Amino acid sequence: MFSPRSPLTLATALLAAVLAFGCSDDTTSGSNGTGTGGGNLFGDTGAIGDSVFGDGGKSDSAVGDAGGGAADVVPDPGTFGAPCTGNSDCDSSLCVQTPDGKVCSKTCIEECPGNWHCVQRQVAGGDVQFICVPRFLYLCDPCNDNGDCNDPSTSGNVCVSFGTAGSFCGTACDEVSPNCPNSYSCQAVVDPKTGLSSHQCVRDAGLCECSAKAVDLALETTCTNQNLYGACKGSRFCGDHGLGQCLAKVPEQETCNGIDDDCDGKTDNFDASAPCDKTNQFGTCKGVILACEQGQAVCDAPDAKPELCNGIDDNCNGQTDEGICDDGNDCTIDTCDTAGGCKHKGQSGIQCSDDGDPCTNDICNEDGQCIHKGVAGVACDDGSICTQTDKCLAGTCVGGNNLDCNDNDPCTADGCDPFTGCTHNPASDAVCTDDGNPCTLDQCQAGQCVHKPNEGGACTDDGKPCTVDVCKNGICTHDIGSGPCDDGNPCTENDLCQGGACQPGTVKSCNDGKDCTLDTCDPKFGCQHNSSAMDYKPCTASSSECPVGVCSGGGCFSKPNEPCQTKVKVDLCGSVEVVGTCTAAGKCVGKSAPAGYSCPGCKSVCMKCFGANICLDFLFSGSP
Repeated sequence: MFSPRSPLTLATALLAAVLAFGCSDDTTSGSNGTGTGGGNLFGDTGAIGDSVFGDGGKSDSAVGDAGGGAADVVPDPGTFGAPCTGNSDCDSSLCVQTPDGKVCSKTCIEECPGNWHCVQRQVAGGDVQFICVPRFLYLCDPCNDNGDCNDPSTSGNVCVSFGTAGSFCGTACDEVSPNCPNSYSCQAVVDPKTGLSSHQCVRDAGLCECSAKAVDLALETTCTNQNLYGACKGSRFCGDHGLGQCLAKVPEQETCNGIDDDCDGKTDNFDASAPCDKTNQFGTCKGVILACEQGQAVCDAPDAKPELCNGIDDNCNGQTDEGICDDGNDCTIDTCDTAGGCKHKGQSGIQCSDDGDPCTNDICNEDGQCIHKGVAGVACDDGSICTQTDKCLAGTCVGGNNLDCNDNDPCTADGCDPFTGCTHNPASDAVCTDDGNPCTLDQCQAGQCVHKPNEGGACTDDGKPCTVDVCKNGICTHDIGSGPCDDGNPCTENDLCQGGACQPGTVKSCNDGKDCTLDTCDPKFGCQHNSSAMDYKPCTASSSECPVGVCSGGGCFSKPNEPCQTKVKVDLCGSVEVVGTCTAAGKCVGKSAPAGYSCPGCKSVCMKCFGANICLDFLFSGSP
């Protein structure tokens, strides 16, 4: 018999089991419906990325497109932005100047599109209208004054100095919202005429380029050529080839010539002690400039005279009395005294007259005589054509290496005659120059290269797989062959030669056994397995719970939201089969148990066991 506590003990055990397993535990839970693996078409689609319509940035042009729209839209003739030569070309009767030439404008109230702005102008007939004009009409034009950069409707644009290169127009800008074109920035500059500072759109790097307007008007700016001698001013112009070079004189050192060489505003203001030369038929004498008279230097140098035996350098060549007492002997020192007498003193150890023999050293002795001593190791010529690198040995020329007489002709025997030079006698039985024909044997006979037929020899492959290339009568022939070959088409196999041509064999199978690839054969590249062509096509997934699949990226994934069957526990004693839905991960997710699996009026735990409903309210009523 059970003790009074026995029903409570059993109920407690049953309750623990209920809490451990749960009356509605779902054995197929755990998937969030998101596929795994690359190319899953049910995964996150990701961000859109950069727009193909660009970032709407500013045009590189200082004016931009006239209509303020897409840069590649060509305006109709007569409309805003269309080219014109006069007011009559425009529907608005307003033809205005731009950096790129004249275009049609239009009237405005407050604003204009793009890089145009609305200004008050007096038009033909004396009327005043508000019309659209280019905001950067003068930007980067060569200039010399602020007036070159402004018109009656604008002010505040400054002619900005770029040093010796010249000056170019800026455009007034707001440093907070500069609105300068690309390649330009809003910079603080000082007006060279007024000394006042302002912010101007200025080119970031390099000199300005000439616009079409600047070329048509041949605009110019003052420039400077400067070096260590001074600075000379000139001009540079906008021409057909853009901004020209600075047409200014190059400063030079000031000389006595009646010209302001260094561009300092003064003529011939040079150092009066500068060196000078005085030249005549006898030589050049040096001195210093004493003065400059009418562009001609007054030089204190003496006049050169014929050399005399007087101890004076009369011809100013740095030598005294030279040549007056020359006795023609290299081995004597010839001098002249002031009395007109010549002296000849012997000098030893110096080179004297060459005797023409390369194996002797010609040198003076102390008696003033030229002697010729034998030397060794000096290059010479022994008179034989067949020797080279001849050298002196004890005063005699000895022959060196033999002359190379190889004429590179395999059919000659090469030799050398001391008087006539190289000889080339006929040779036989030697291999000679290849004539390029693989069907000949190239061999020397009596000094001549002959080419005999090479019967049966292999010759040049004609590139055809079904021919046999063999020499016959000195000619390369290509006989019809048989056997396996390759027709060059990767979509055929077991090709065979027939009638001298390679015939295709059987069609090659490209089936890779995968449901989600389209298997084809390309005659150029061979088997192709296209996975994208099968995307979204039905297939059989590997999941036993959700076999209905769809192809994506070459793989087969379970199709989400497809109906499926799964079991849901309803109590401690069993479970019931219910309809669920598939996830992309291949899991069948079931819902709660159908109606009818509950105990009417039960307030705590209900069990359906052995065909009966058992309510465990009595375990929780507080009774012993």
